[in-house]
Order: sequence, then structure tokens, then C-alpha cells
Amino acid sequence: MKFHKRKTRLPFALPDVGEREIQAGAKVLRSGWLTSGPEVQAFEKEFARATDAVDAVAVNSCTAALHLALEAYNIKAGDAVFVPDYTFIASAEIVLYGGALPVIVDVDRDSYLLTAEQLEACIAARCLWKNGQLVHKASGSIVRAIIPVHYGGRPCEMNAILRLARKYRLKVIEDAAHSFPADYDGQKIGSIGDLTAFSFYATKNLTTGEGGMLTFTANSASLADRVRRLRLHGILGQTYGRQRWQYDVVDQGYKYNMMDSTAAMGRVQLKRSQQMLKRRRKIHQAYNKAFADLPVRLNPSCKHSSAHHLYTIEIRKDAPLSRDEFVEEMYARNIAVSLHFIPIHRLKHYRKLLDLHERDFQAAEEIFQHIVSLPIYSAMSDNDTQDVIAATRNILAPD
Repeated sequence: MKFHKRKTRLPFALPDVGEREIQAGAKVLRSGWLTSGPEVQAFEKEFARATDAVDAVAVNSCTAALHLALEAYNIKAGDAVFVPDYTFIASAEIVLYGGALPVIVDVDRDSYLLTAEQLEACIAARCLWKNGQLVHKASGSIVRAIIPVHYGGRPCEMNAILRLARKYRLKVIEDAAHSFPADYDGQKIGSIGDLTAFSFYATKNLTTGEGGMLTFTANSASLADRVRRLRLHGILGQTYGRQRWQYDVVDQGYKYNMMDSTAAMGRVQLKRSQQMLKRRRKIHQAYNKAFADLPVRLNPSCKHSSAHHLYTIEIRKDAPLSRDEFVEEMYARNIAVSLHFIPIHRLKHYRKLLDLHERDFQAAEEIFQHIVSLPIYSAMSDNDTQDVIAATRNILAPD
């Protein structure tokens, strides 16, 4: 096998941060106001416009945004929430914060996404409709919400999920950690479900290092002021702009606020988001073309507008090596790859806590056995892209 190796390691992900972001942060540092203030307020307004949301509240992570979404609907002990098995653990973790039960649902084998069909199958097998409420039979918990996860930047089929949610009187809280900026049926992600949580973590399409946002539609707009209180200790009235020393605490709150320096960086990234998306799309298309004849399952197609956060392939059984061997070969060639994700049913804590069994999550398990994520980010050069292509082809279709 001819061995193509880069001289330096290509990171799996690298933030696309330039001089404009640096200058925006420096301006805040010179201003004398470093915590939540005018930059956060401006970022919220601009992000709401970018997603066609009625309102937006900035926080310090997508995990915080998801948690506050559940708090806004008073989801607590005795309640339950549908969560897909194939997701990062935060999607389930936040349900447990308030003592509620995450009901883990298998995903669609083709799309890797939570679907109305998978939800209906779970409801038929594990729930019952009683006195106008959906009850999880094993625990007696009342199912209150669904958390669809737009895995890899590809939107779930939201129309079907929304119809099911109305049928069973459930709230829809979208986990859009991967999916800014994405569209579904001409609607921007962030303007569809009741609430939508976004991530601005260092690897995301729009990054602030750490950070998140919760967006509100017309159905949930009345909750925005409460969420603003909850993100900062339940205090009535924000620190910025408050007169004198008076304040009151009217809710059980948390320390989830975003800093102005973070928001200033986010505002610059927001202006660049379509340009960065265009670059990701170009890399995605190059991979699709280059890998079409390899013994892999290509990244699932998307009939909507994907954010192209991840590019995954599945190493097929007829490939010359296994997924784990492929990973080692890529690293040997100085190409970093990753795996998204280890399904919830495989994680020791959740397996024991929720009594999860592999047999109940056949689609997620099969995806996990074969999947690998390749580098795709807007800071990648054309040469970087060609290095990934050359290494992948060299391993899977050696000359």
C-alpha cells in the first residue's frame, strides 16, 4: 500500500477565527464592561433575526439552553421527555437535572435522525394514553416533551414530529447544536418548534469558544423574560442597566449568562456565517464525489438545507479493514478523525440508570459500529481537503 502522509497533523476541527473577531473581543476588554451587557443584547437581537425567531436568549452553552427550556415548561420529577439514542449525552443529561425521566428512542437507520415513525413505535410499545395524557408505562411518568436532535446539521422531519406532538400534547424543544444555519421546508431552524437550543462551542459552525442560544417562536415568546431571569440566578432585572443597588430574586435560577466578549465574537461570526457555510458545503460536495466508488456508506443526503456540521461515512463490511482500523490508518497519515457519537444506550451510567439494552436500539447500534467523522470546517484549505481525500482513498482503494 502506497503511504500518503501529511507533514503536519490536520486537526479534526479548527475554529475559523480572524482579526475581526479578535478586534471585537479587544474592544469589549477596553470598554470596562466584561460580563453580560450591550453586546449580549445586540447578539440576541441579531441571532433572532437570522433564525426568524420571535426572541432569543444568550447563555453559556447549548446544555444550559436545553436545561432552561425544560425549566421554562416546569418539566420536573414525575415527567418524562423523549430523547433520541444517537446524540451527545447533553440531550439526555439535562432531563435528569430536574428529576424528570429521559425516554430513549431509537433513530432512523438511514438518516440517523429521530422520526415520527420511531416515536410512534416507542409510544405503542412503552406508553399509554390516559386521561388526556401520555403515560410512560414502566415509570408512570407523564411524557411532556420531545427533543429532536438535528444530527450533523440535517434537520429532522419537523412537520411529522409537530403533528405527533399536537396529537399527544407534547412540547417540542429542538436540539440544534449542529444546525446553524440550516433550513427546513423554507423555514429556518430556530423558528419551527416551541423552543430551539443552539451551540457555539469551539467546533461549531458559529463559535464563541463556549456559548449557546435559546430561540422562541410565537408559541413560546411569553417565556423569554422568565428564561432571562433563570439564566442569572432568578434575578428580576439584569445587571447591565440596573439603577443603584436594588434587585430581587423571583425564581430559582442558575449561572448561565453569556459574557459580552463572547457575544462580540459571536456577532462577527454571525455576519460570516453564510460564507462559512458555503465553504463547508464545497468540502461536503468534494467528499461525495471523491468517495462515491469506495466501500463506504456516504454521509446521508438531506432534502432540506443542511448546516453541514459533520461529514460522516460508514465503513462497509466489504471494506478491506474495519472502522477502528480505518481510524488508526488515518491518524498514521496525520489526519485526525472522530466519532459522533457513542449512543446513550452504550454509556455505563445511563445503561444502568435507565435499564437500557442494545436489542432495543438496533439502528443506533449498527450506525455506531461503522461510522466515522471526517474533518469538515471552513478553516480547511483546498489542500487540506485533498489530503483527506487522498488518505481515505489510499486506505480504502489502494493503488
